[in-house]
Amino acid sequence: MPRDFYTRTADEVATEVKRIFGDEALVELKSSDLLRWINAAQREIASSHKALKGKASHDLVAGQTVYPIPSDSPVSQIQGVHIEGKPLRAISFQSAQEGILQDDPELDAQGEPKVWYEWDGDLYIYPAPDKTTEDGMDLFYVAYPQNLTSLIQSLQVPDRFYNQIVDYVLAQAYRLDENWQATAYQDARFRDSMNRHLAQEDIVDVQFYPTKVVLPEDE
Repeated sequence: MPRDFYTRTADEVATEVKRIFGDEALVELKSSDLLRWINAAQREIASSHKALKGKASHDLVAGQTVYPIPSDSPVSQIQGVHIEGKPLRAISFQSAQEGILQDDPELDAQGEPKVWYEWDGDLYIYPAPDKTTEDGMDLFYVAYPQNLTSLIQSLQVPDRFYNQIVDYVLAQAYRLDENWQATAYQDARFRDSMNRHLAQEDIVDVQFYPTKVVLPEDE
């Protein structure tokens, strides 16, 4: 996926929406409404696309298998876990139940972690590490966008989604104005554009599908 840029602000969205809507004096549209709709648009985009990516480091603790993910963290979905620079293999919770939890129900085994899975906000690695390492674990994740509190702030989603945010906010403005035809038009523009982005991401996923790494225990 090409590198993303974050140069647009909420005020740019608001200015364009006011101009198209014909309310540059903010007679009908309020700044608080525009800000709320911009935040809603960002959440909608982030929930449909892996638009926001993050990386966090965590101490690796000897004998510790479970690492809770704080409820106030931006982590939406974990994409990968590396231990001291080495990627772990992701498995499903069902696979863990059928394999690990049957053979080692107390998760007592220790050594070099090989796999990871998650359940209800907790990250599990197995086996538990046999040594403590500061910042020994790296998490790669898809993030939730933080709510903006002012129109002067930068958007939380990449610039490539700027037009989609404008379409979404315009749809809400027309809905407030009870202009149902314009609302339906902007809704359709937003959905169609989102679908095009998804199709492009699918193509990139196929073109750059990662090479499968065979671990020694799989051979």
